[in-house]
Amino acid sequence: MISLALPTGSLERRALELFAAAGLDVRRSSERSYRGTIEYAGTARVAFYKPREIPLVVQNGSFDMGLTGADWVEETGAEVEVVESFDYSRNTEKPWRLVLAVPADHPATSVADLDDGVRMATEYPNIGRRFFQDAGRRAEVVVSYGATEAKIPELADVMVDVVETGHSLQQNNLRIIETIRTCGAQLIANPAAYADEGRRAVIGRIARLLRGAWTGPANVLLTVRAPADRLPEVTLAMPGRSWRAGAELTDENMVVLQGVLSSRDVPETIDVLLSAGAVNVTETGIGILATNAVRP
Repeated sequence: MISLALPTGSLERRALELFAAAGLDVRRSSERSYRGTIEYAGTARVAFYKPREIPLVVQNGSFDMGLTGADWVEETGAEVEVVESFDYSRNTEKPWRLVLAVPADHPATSVADLDDGVRMATEYPNIGRRFFQDAGRRAEVVVSYGATEAKIPELADVMVDVVETGHSLQQNNLRIIETIRTCGAQLIANPAAYADEGRRAVIGRIARLLRGAWTGPANVLLTVRAPADRLPEVTLAMPGRSWRAGAELTDENMVVLQGVLSSRDVPETIDVLLSAGAVNVTETGIGILATNAVRP
């Protein structure tokens, strides 16, 4: 029996999408319920917590697994096993950043330009303090519990916080002078649970399902229509992972092939397929963000 802690707030929607794409739908009585279940062998209990709490409740054994941000694993210093990492943020397929920002008219261009004793507003006092120490600077930590941009200039001089697009900083007349970390979501496990052979096997299966769902957007499924008399040439141009889907229902002289390949190889592969005699190629995204495009 495996228990799982999932994040509330900005990471919640993407976490649920990832689990659903992996076939691990979280079932709960309402969107506001903090309890749920996953109908998967060995997985029983699901609960939702703030991302900053998840490393600690996994460390202390309240939950076997959790999904949270790498920033909170580092900030809390929790002793957990990092099973998988996923570089996405709330709205993009890229990791978020933990940055040092100053007022737009501040002369500093790096942390080295800041005076000792500068007031730093942050939700990450441990990471922020270490960052300044490593740079040979001392900062006075002003702990923030949200809306960190609003702490400047009355309560703090600079801020250390996460950004995804940077729009909020610009709207509050702030600018980034250092990127401290890039952070994504991490699937973590309690060390004792991970050391148990039975629970580790279940944790591993869940991790593989999630990883398979996450790698989907990096790959596409190509569906290729080609005249039967051009099949040899088109077959040679298909990606390595390919198969014949059959003949068209209305035209026995037209065959359908399918194959999976990396998104970065799509343009060149389609050009070769069309040159080999394919009539058209349909590309379908695989995984969380599935899209379709037809290339005549």
